[in-house]
Amino acid sequence: MKKFIIAITLLIVIFFPFQSFAANESLNNFVYIVVNDQLVSFHDTYPVIRKGTTYVPISALAEYLNVHTRWDKSSHCVFLTKKDQQIVLDLSLKALFTDKGQIITDCIFLENDHTMAPYKFIANYFGYEVSYIDEGPIARAKDNTLSVGDDELFFMLQNKILKEKERILGEIQKKKEAEAERKRLLLRKKGKIVYITFDDGPSIYTEKIIHILDQYHAKATFFMLSNRIRTYKNIVRKLINEGHAVGLHGVSHNVRKIYRSPNTVVSEMNSCNTSLQQVTGTKTNLIRVPYGSAPYMTKPYRKAVQSAGYKMWDWNVDSRDSLGKNISPNVIIRNVKKQVKKQKIPVILLHERSTTVKALPQILKYLKENGYNPVSINKNQQPINFWNRKY
Repeated sequence: MKKFIIAITLLIVIFFPFQSFAANESLNNFVYIVVNDQLVSFHDTYPVIRKGTTYVPISALAEYLNVHTRWDKSSHCVFLTKKDQQIVLDLSLKALFTDKGQIITDCIFLENDHTMAPYKFIANYFGYEVSYIDEGPIARAKDNTLSVGDDELFFMLQNKILKEKERILGEIQKKKEAEAERKRLLLRKKGKIVYITFDDGPSIYTEKIIHILDQYHAKATFFMLSNRIRTYKNIVRKLINEGHAVGLHGVSHNVRKIYRSPNTVVSEMNSCNTSLQQVTGTKTNLIRVPYGSAPYMTKPYRKAVQSAGYKMWDWNVDSRDSLGKNISPNVIIRNVKKQVKKQKIPVILLHERSTTVKALPQILKYLKENGYNPVSINKNQQPINFWNRKY
C-alpha cells in the first residue's frame, strides 16, 4: 500500500444513529440513503449499523458520490479517488486511510462479498455534508448541486421510496426462502422432516405457540384468515421475522360462501393475500382451503387456484384438535403419534386453540426424540394434498 501516511491521526467520528437494513426488521425502520436528490439503490447488500456507525456497500455509494473505485488484489485494498483526494480501504487491516494522514481502525468489513465502509466519513471527506431527515427516514449526503431542501426532499422522493421498499423486501424474502430451502435440503440428507401447520389464526394463542416452537428450535407454517391478519398485525410480522411460513386460509371460512364457484375460492384467497401484503409488504402462493380440498375442490376448482398461481396444501396427519371444545390434549398427542410414523413426509394439521397449545410441547418433544426436524413450507415445493397421493 502506498506509503503516504506521515502522521497518524486517530479519529473519533460521531455518526447518526441510523437504523439498519436487516432481513428481520420491518421496512418501516429502514433508513434510505440519498445523495443530493438521488435515492441510492442497494442490491443484495444493504446499509447496516454497528456500534452507532452506519456502514454502506461502498461500490453502490461511490457511483453516486462521483468517486472512482479501484480494487487492488495484491494489497487487498480498495482505492477511492476523487480529483486529488484519496481514501484507501484496507480489508486486511480493516482500516481506512486518507491521503491527509488520517486513519480509522476496525471500520472496514465484508458483507456478502461487498466492502462496507462508514457512510458519513466517506461522504464528508469527499465534500458532502450529511443530514438526517425524519420522514423516510433519509440520510442525505449533499453538496451545492442539490435542487431541493431537506424539508421538500421526502415529498419529491416519496413514490421512489415506496417502490424501493417493495423491491428490497422482495429481495430479502427471496434470500430467506433460498436459505430455508438450503437448510431443508440439508435436513433431508441428515434426517426426517415434518411440517407442522396451524389453521384459523392468527389468534390470542399465536404468540404462545411461537414461544413453544422456539424452545424446540422448530419452524411451522400458519394458514391465516384475512380478518385475523388485520387484527393481529404485529403477530403476523413476528411470524415472518422469526422464520415461520405464512399461508392463506381465505376470508369467510364458510362452505356455502367460499365454494360457490372456482372464482369465489380464488377471490377469497386474493382478498386474504391483499390483507397479508398490506400488513407485511409481502404476498404468498401457499394456500389451504377451509376443511381441506376434498370433496369441494374438484378439478375445475383445482385448476382455478393453480392458474391463479397458488399451491394448495392439505395434511396427512390429523390431530383432530378441532372436533370439540373439550378435547383432551392427551388425545391430540395420541392422534399425532399414531399417524406420523405412517407418513414419508408428515404434514400435521393443528388449530390455534388452548388445548392445542397444551399439547404442543409433548408433540414437539416426541418429534425431536424420533429424529424429525420441524421445518416451514417453502413456496417452491410440490404441495402435499389429498389429490397428490405419492407422499
